Amino acid sequence: MLTRLVIASNNSHKTAEMVDYLQTLGVTAINYRELHDQIAFPAETTDDMAENAQVKATTIHALLPDEYILADDSAMFIPAIPDHFGVTTMREFQAHQLRGDAEINAYVLAQLPDGADRTAYLQADFVVITPTGQRYFSQARGGVTLALEPRGGRNGLDELMVTENGQTLAEIDMPDRVNYAHRGRAAIDMLAQLRSAGELAN
Repeated sequence: MLTRLVIASNNSHKTAEMVDYLQTLGVTAINYRELHDQIAFPAETTDDMAENAQVKATTIHALLPDEYILADDSAMFIPAIPDHFGVTTMREFQAHQLRGDAEINAYVLAQLPDGADRTAYLQADFVVITPTGQRYFSQARGGVTLALEPRGGRNGLDELMVTENGQTLAEIDMPDRVNYAHRGRAAIDMLAQLRSAGELAN
């Protein structure tokens, strides 16, 4: 029976966000680096987020086989400019040597031509591997359109993603944000699957 999730990530900011969402949903989570020295993960694909998450989870499962391992891959999608972002969102930012939320958000806004469709969303793909090797998958989106300017003053791309309630993700406080954010929604779905399978107490 699951008592905690171990997050397969070297990204401390992502880990903290996932821990917050899971704590809001009543589940404890820690980073694998609390149990094992940091490792280098295998290179990611450029076209399959679920596979990227699965590789990370599999890698940490091999090191910590008695734990419930959670990994994710997240990205931004703006259909009007399909040559930008998507599965390689972070790699695009790194290629342009962007530093900090302000530079990244300014770059994103500059890529969308005037008058273009502003449909946009963040997507998270989650994978959990249990101690018995069972695998569970969830996928969710957060945000529906791209804001005209950053709003909310926190969490990077969350400042640009306007949700169904008209606020950006960064403007929504916890615990409500868990119901709108891509990782929050993916966590809700994942925990529902684990409960249904008897891996997590109701």
